[in-house]
Amino acid sequence: MAITFFKTPKNKKYNYRPVYYDAKKEEREKRLKTAYEEGPDGYENALRDRLQMRWKRTAGSRERRGSNQRLVIILTVIFLLAYLIFFR
Repeated sequence: MAITFFKTPKNKKYNYRPVYYDAKKEEREKRLKTAYEEGPDGYENALRDRLQMRWKRTAGSRERRGSNQRLVIILTVIFLLAYLIFFR
């Protein structure tokens, strides 16, 4: 039996469980819930809405693609002019 003058404290327990928030999953579950509550017609309408949302996104990508093409053409013209000015 050992005699101790100071008592060492026990380790404190720390139980941390991280919470992950997945917005896409929550939105998907919400859509499915409302679609099944409305019946088969509601499910079809939910699919139509989802397709329309996807089509709207592609319209924005077309505008970005046109903008990028314009930028490439402008940069090509600038480099061509710089080449003609400095190396002629």
